[in-house]
Amino acid sequence: MGPGRLPMAPRPRRDELLSSWMARVACRYGLTAEELAGHFAGDGNSFSTPTPTPTTIDDRAPTVDQAQAWARACGVDPERLQRLSLSWRYPLRARAWYVSRGPEWTPSIVTGSTPVCLACFAADQSAGRDGYLRAGWMLAERCICPTHGELLLDRCLSCHRRLSVAFRLLDGRARPVCSSCGVILADRGGECDRHDRNLMRWTLAVQQRITASVDHENPARGQFEKALAMLWAPLDHPAAARPVLALWFNEAGWRCPYDVRHAVGADAPVGQLPARWRFLTLLALNDIFGADPRVDGTSPPAAAHLVRRAAPRRERLSRSSRRPHVQLQKRSSAEYERLARQILADPRWIAAEKLPRRKRERVRAGLIDAALAGNAAALGARLSPRPRSDGQAIQIS
Repeated sequence: MGPGRLPMAPRPRRDELLSSWMARVACRYGLTAEELAGHFAGDGNSFSTPTPTPTTIDDRAPTVDQAQAWARACGVDPERLQRLSLSWRYPLRARAWYVSRGPEWTPSIVTGSTPVCLACFAADQSAGRDGYLRAGWMLAERCICPTHGELLLDRCLSCHRRLSVAFRLLDGRARPVCSSCGVILADRGGECDRHDRNLMRWTLAVQQRITASVDHENPARGQFEKALAMLWAPLDHPAAARPVLALWFNEAGWRCPYDVRHAVGADAPVGQLPARWRFLTLLALNDIFGADPRVDGTSPPAAAHLVRRAAPRRERLSRSSRRPHVQLQKRSSAEYERLARQILADPRWIAAEKLPRRKRERVRAGLIDAALAGNAAALGARLSPRPRSDGQAIQIS
């Protein structure tokens, strides 16, 4: 065993996320995936730093150096780890077509919380293998498991928080758990009624059409992107908090929930939505536009009505464009010391020593502002202490 080589590391699964494999390795040593990656961040020696700095794992495109360090420590072919990256699996897929952490104005190199299929975890347990996160769960349009036809979950059924999956070693196998409450993520055997199963099949068909168009640069990809953006465009006004999708619900007084309000007006809203809202969006897409969405020209009457109600997207201004950049001239330490002595020697501050604390602090704040602005004389009259309530005025001079 070479230097820094871990004594035991499971092999990655063919359809597994890179961060999932790292988490399965890390749980065998009482670490998280980020902590384990931090051990390898330096010279690749897993025992070089007793308290490493957690390192973010980029499922989309890890660096070659990272993959080589992790592969060397775990005895895995580096090319095999590179093939786990999302960019290698889906070379034609844009970043916007992956699950993101939230609003598009908070960019991140990593993808968001992974929605999961509990039936897949149950299948892992039945097969006697580690549970693991599938790479396909990170696709923006993926809201239904294509293997089991179940709705993906991104909230814990126990604590109801946004799901963040961790792994715990039980009976020699890594089991997925909720990192917030620690409950084991397992299929509870709930059954949907026939109507819900039909909805699942219809939505799964839409999901598969979108996946085929996005991954193969199908001409229909642009139409899907326009139709989905139109459904989440602001309703009637660029600053509206309700999307055009509200018209499809046809409920008086319907308000857009807070956890999806950031998707209103986004260019690529689907990846920013929770799984249940992706499910509703795909249902609405199929109901309004049909199997072949056409936003330009030949839209169905219902779709044309919604397109007319979609307001143009309001551009978000960057910080640099909101206000002009002003280059401030920094004062030296000697100048600050001179201003402090000037304030302490000011008659108004000396007279304020007899005032109550709050009035004294107000006088001090005014003197500081006046000294920094260079117009102490102009503010003299306003900052002069007021007479006492007993009629005895404070003599300043």
